[in-house]
Amino acid sequence: MFDTFHQLSEWLNVLLTSISDNFWLSMLFIFLVSIGECVFLLGLFVPSTPVLLLTGSLMALGKLPFWPIYLIAVLGAVIGDTISYWFGRLLEHRIKEIWPFRNYKDQIVKGEAFFQRHGGKSIFIGRFIPGVKAVVPGVAGMLGMHWPRFFIINVVSAFAWAAAHILPGLLLSNWLRSIGLSIEFVIVWGTLALIGLYLLFHFRRKILLFFAPFLGSFGKSMEARIRKADARRQSESAH
Repeated sequence: MFDTFHQLSEWLNVLLTSISDNFWLSMLFIFLVSIGECVFLLGLFVPSTPVLLLTGSLMALGKLPFWPIYLIAVLGAVIGDTISYWFGRLLEHRIKEIWPFRNYKDQIVKGEAFFQRHGGKSIFIGRFIPGVKAVVPGVAGMLGMHWPRFFIINVVSAFAWAAAHILPGLLLSNWLRSIGLSIEFVIVWGTLALIGLYLLFHFRRKILLFFAPFLGSFGKSMEARIRKADARRQSESAH
């Protein structure tokens, strides 16, 4: 898996470096990546994180300007989430039976559970969680979230998302080179760290229950709260 991430980052680095001399081509590429990252389910397959980190490193080298690229990434993220929202809003629950969405019914169901648990906050939080970010906006539309509220959260979270992906590459690039490392190294290990964080978040309940017996009275209290919350959710879903 390490080799796969390394090869991907190397390929993206070559691609971005080759188009960085053409301002408008760079803008178009970042725009399309930012849209694709957010479109319902398509975002599962778009490597936006390494692309934007490498973009930040090219900014540090003076090959790309910050503000135009940053703002076009924000715009792409807003448009991508908007497309996903209206997919869900127009198709509603029928989306689970329509190709190709029916092939990802499990992801949609998990997205529903995530949205019901976190409400509007899920639009913001979901942008930073692999496996969730490409589903939640569509689920928000599917479950009837009001458009004005969705739009406001969408725009605010897009600014945060673009900054969180571009700025590390911009700020760390020169320092990494000074100590003999590269942004590609950060991308590889950063991607692995994100996957680890996602697994921790996704399986946090099972992890907490596993360690509860070893934590004495605190563990027993924690386990009781988790069981109580599970029982409450089951009761609410039954009604």
